[in-house]
Amino acid sequence: MNDQKLSEALAQAGIRFHGIDETPATLPVRAAWIAVSCGHSDGRRDIVLDASDADVVSNANLSWFGLATESGLFGGPNREFLLGVDLADDESASILRWAKVELMEDWDIMGGGAAGGILGSGVGKPEFVMMSTNGEVVLRGTTWEDAIGVLAVPMPDRVKLIRDYAERLASNPRSDFHERRSASEWLHRL
Repeated sequence: MNDQKLSEALAQAGIRFHGIDETPATLPVRAAWIAVSCGHSDGRRDIVLDASDADVVSNANLSWFGLATESGLFGGPNREFLLGVDLADDESASILRWAKVELMEDWDIMGGGAAGGILGSGVGKPEFVMMSTNGEVVLRGTTWEDAIGVLAVPMPDRVKLIRDYAERLASNPRSDFHERRSASEWLHRL
């Protein structure tokens, strides 16, 4: 996916695209997705909503924003953060990278964003991963059989499950070169 298509898709969610993040020693997107498997002992905080609720999209948007704010997702006054995106074309293997983004005044993560395919598979069906620009919190949106939710995991560098996954990425010669290098540098900076 090129920058223009990505920018247009993110605009549906009320997110301004600032480019692909090239910061070295950053937790790979694929490892951040594992946050959904973390437990409460890892610091995980969840908000779960009934998918059949008529107001689920608006309630999920409010819940996402509240958790994002409380957990420290947003950096600076412009509400900047990193968003995991897949740069691959439809026929190729996933190319997961962090996009530098900013939350605009009018946004709809769980509705227009999820419907656009970047943040989910349809209105009220979120599937995304976000991380603060300082790497201190991962935020995940996900869909279950009869519920949707958002969860935050602080300090992913201290979470064994995430570190173990990053170690597997770093040591697997079949991992994407960028992910392998990022995982290795992220693990060795700690």
